[in-house]
Amino acid sequence: MASYRLLYFDVGGGGEIVRMLFKLAQVEFEDIRVTQSEWTHVKHDTPTGELPYLEVGEKQLTQSLTIARYLAREFGLAGGTSWGRALVEQVVDTCDDLRAENAKIIHERDPDRLAVMKSKMKGQILPKYLNRLTKFQNDHGDRYFVGSEITLADIAVHEVLTTFLQNDPSCLDKHEVLRGHRQLVEHHPNLSEYLSTRPHSVV
Repeated sequence: MASYRLLYFDVGGGGEIVRMLFKLAQVEFEDIRVTQSEWTHVKHDTPTGELPYLEVGEKQLTQSLTIARYLAREFGLAGGTSWGRALVEQVVDTCDDLRAENAKIIHERDPDRLAVMKSKMKGQILPKYLNRLTKFQNDHGDRYFVGSEITLADIAVHEVLTTFLQNDPSCLDKHEVLRGHRQLVEHHPNLSEYLSTRPHSVV
C-alpha cells in the first residue's frame, strides 16, 4: 500500500475533508500540520507554494478537492457506478460553491459591504443552498446523500455546514433532513472519535 503524507495548516479548511477521508477509510497517513511560523520555510518546498498537498509515495498532488476526489476513488468512497459518482460530484461541487460564497465574506474588509453580504448570506444564499442539498438528499439518498453507503458527498456536506454552524448554531433548525444526516455522519464508527476530539477551527 502507498504511503501518504498530507501537509496543511493546523486548521480545518480545505485539508479537513482529506483528513476525514483517511479516518473514514481507516488508512494510515502522516498528518503534517504546518504552523504560520513554519510556513515561510516550508513554502519553498511545496509544488505550488500553497497548501494542502498530498505525497503519495514519491508523487505529489495539489488542490484540496482534487486530492479528496483521488482518495475517494482509491478508498471506494466516490460512488459505486458512473451515475453514482456523478451524483457524488454534484453534491461536492454544490458544497464548494457555498464555500466560495462564504469566502467572499471572510475576505471582505469594508464594514458596510460586509454587513450587507452577511445579511444576504443569512437571508438568501444559505437558505437556497440548504434547500438544494435537502432536495439532493431526498431525491438520491437512502440514509446518506447517494444511496445507503457513506461517500465523499457526505463528508463535503458535513464540513461546509460545520463552518456555518459555528457562526450560527440555529442555521439548520428548519432543515430536519440535514440535521439527521449530520448526526448520522457524526455517529459513524470510523469518524465519531475523531470528530469529537479534533481541534476547533474557525474555517
